[in-house]
Amino acid sequence: MPMPEEAIEPGKCYSAGAENYRVVSITRSIVTYQAWPKGGKLHPLRINCGLKAFAAAVRKEIPGPPPT
Repeated sequence: MPMPEEAIEPGKCYSAGAENYRVVSITRSIVTYQAWPKGGKLHPLRINCGLKAFAAAVRKEIPGPPPT
């Protein structure tokens, strides 16, 4: 079940199954995030996505990525 849009917050991490995301910022309903695969390291590139689409993709809040 998708998460509610109001539950998505900057600085928190979320799981979408095989991939995890750390929200960097939310500006005018655009989520900027970084991704990392389960068991992997945080990818340095930042990705933008609409808040509605991001909330529909993630399933739950999780602890942050492993240190690099």
